[in-house]
This record gives sequence, structure tokens and C-alpha cells, in this order.
Amino acid sequence: MTLDKLHKNEIAGIGTVAWPFYTIFKERLILKKFDDIKNKVPFYPNILFQDIQKNGLLCPMVVDDKNQITDGGERFEILKKLNIKGSLFYVSRNKEEAAFFKMLNNLTWDEHPDMNQLMEKLWQGKNKKYTERVPHIFTENVKIAKPI
Repeated sequence: MTLDKLHKNEIAGIGTVAWPFYTIFKERLILKKFDDIKNKVPFYPNILFQDIQKNGLLCPMVVDDKNQITDGGERFEILKKLNIKGSLFYVSRNKEEAAFFKMLNNLTWDEHPDMNQLMEKLWQGKNKKYTERVPHIFTENVKIAKPI
């Protein structure tokens, strides 16, 4: 079993950490130890393991403010079985954000490796209803220029 595409390294106090390839909303990412995460998503081995072998971890998993996984339970279990001890997670503050990050991860997975239209597609079709509910995510930590 080769995982050459999985970006990982050793972090003091955590162990081996897997890094997602795409981190679109960096302001919402936090490094968490897997021991602190709760996963109630049932694990069914599927093509996801082969995708991680082929592409690495494409998207951050998603947790709520109680460290409960809301998206990425299967990725979490696969990485745990590979002795990974942590990763970056999107932290959702409510159900609308959790739904948005899940949709974002699905869209990212579908669009990989050609991500040129990702932001545009967030505002189109079935994705639009999720994106419209969380416009604040797009402006978090953005500095506003003051008029001269």
C-alpha cells in the first residue's frame, strides 16, 4: 500500500499529521488531534481509500464546535487506520456552515484537478442555496481598504 500523494509530516505533541491538498477557507481551518474528534459516521470501505492513495487528502474534514465530525467521517477512519494522528479541519459554527463546507468538499472532489471554475460554481445551480446562507465566510479576516 503506497500513499505517496498523501501530504503528511510529524508534528511535536501530535504525531503524523495529514495535510489537505485544497484549503480554500484558511481562516476556518484548525489543526486537531484525532483523539479529540468524535465520529458517529458509520465506516464503509469504498473507493475513497483508493482515491486517497491516488490523490492524497483533497479536502479538509469538517467538525462542529463540539469536535463532532459533520463531513469526512470515512476519510477520518481511513487516516486513523493509516496511523495518522491529526489533520486540518474546517470548523463550522452552525448547520448552515456545516452544509456549506460539505457541499464545498463535494464540489472540490468533483472538480479536482481542474479548479479554475470552483468559486464561480459555488454560486450556481444546487450549490447556490448553500453559498447564499453563509456569505460571511467569504469576508472573514478580509481587510477593507480605507478611501484616500
